[in-house]
Amino acid sequence: MPVAFPTTMGRNWRVDTLRGYFLMCMTLGHFANPLAKVTEYTFGYASSPDGFVFLSGLVSAWVYLPLLNQPRSAMSRKIYRRAGIIYLTHIALVVTALIAALHPGMATQKINRAWQTLVSGAMLTNQTGFDRILPMYIVFLAFTPLILRQFAAGRAWLIGIISAALWGAAQVGIGDWMPLDINRNQGNFNLLAWQAYFVAGQYLGYRGLREGTASLPKSRFLLTATAIVAALIMIDRHALIAQAPFFDFSGHPDHNPIRFLDAACLGYLIWRVPRSIDLALMKLRFFRFLNLLGGHSLQVFAFSMLLSRLEAHSVENFPWIGKVIVAVLTVLSLAIPASIHQMLRRGSLDPVRAAFSFGGGRVASDVGPAH
Repeated sequence: MPVAFPTTMGRNWRVDTLRGYFLMCMTLGHFANPLAKVTEYTFGYASSPDGFVFLSGLVSAWVYLPLLNQPRSAMSRKIYRRAGIIYLTHIALVVTALIAALHPGMATQKINRAWQTLVSGAMLTNQTGFDRILPMYIVFLAFTPLILRQFAAGRAWLIGIISAALWGAAQVGIGDWMPLDINRNQGNFNLLAWQAYFVAGQYLGYRGLREGTASLPKSRFLLTATAIVAALIMIDRHALIAQAPFFDFSGHPDHNPIRFLDAACLGYLIWRVPRSIDLALMKLRFFRFLNLLGGHSLQVFAFSMLLSRLEAHSVENFPWIGKVIVAVLTVLSLAIPASIHQMLRRGSLDPVRAAFSFGGGRVASDVGPAH
């Protein structure tokens, strides 16, 4: 019997705010600044990309599953249209990076290499800089219609087995062969590992829509267990007991199951935070700022990539206080693309008001990726 899903889904304030927080942290992690030491891997082995990929999967289920109530092709059309927008964004970032790299007197060899980079970028086999996550999202969205239809048909167990098998394969190095740049340099994202976050988010989004209730159990035992595990991993990550992390901490999560476990524990703890806390945080301008960023994530991410490329080398010789000032201004500037996109979405002609309203009362929109 087909599953009936809600026809519309409003925005979730907590999810948008978390996405905004993750975007801020990832932006700070893309260039040298003192604030990055505070925002990167703060709570353990898991970090902002883990949470953002999971939330993107969650939101994709919320946005696209209701389209199953429409003609069969409606969901696929909307998903592939979104994938096309992400693809064009990826190409624009690659072209911008190449233009910035070219200058008068550049050797023919380097120009030929630039053309190779452009072609491989268009084929999604070249993932330059920190924006290599965009090709990954395009792949995930390409499989989303199939995955969501399997969920709706009652075959979530099958998707779970396949996803777990792919994740397990990544732990032993399968998938590392994927060409990430001209020099075959291993990047930060093995698709077989990272799909587990995205698919897990999609499944929980599906469960929430199907049942109309919480998709996770509220268990005191589970709450206590996840809190203990997360605390131990955070202690180990910062080497507060031993001289070095026991679990061989690495910023590359593809071969570290502890990072996935940490992300799961932290996610459950965040989910168990009382909703009354959200109502209190909504009154604070900083959290409304984060909410604004999270509601326009693709635009904010693309803008942050442009800033990161500009700042990666230009701030290296700045004094400490100068780096802090640049970092703060960079974070604040993320409101520019978010406000412009919000203004265009609303049809407003008042950009100043859009910039300082910080995201109240938006309607549901497509999922947007980031690092």
